[in-house]
Amino acid sequence: MKSFLIRMWEGWKRIAHVIGDFQARVILTIFYAVLVLPFGLAVRIFADPLQVRHQPQTWRERPRETMDAEWARRQW
Repeated sequence: MKSFLIRMWEGWKRIAHVIGDFQARVILTIFYAVLVLPFGLAVRIFADPLQVRHQPQTWRERPRETMDAEWARRQW
């Protein structure tokens, strides 16, 4: 009788493992689709982590100089 119960228990553990694996995949997929995906899309659309949008240009116009031999000798 004890051998029969041990075999049944081992069989149940195999079946429960498959059921648990499937259940975990389903729950994690639903979690991703309901919570993580919308949050990620919202952050991508509305956030600016590098702060590159809507900033004024900071370029300065460089004055044109004549590049002659004297200019090349004067490095500073």
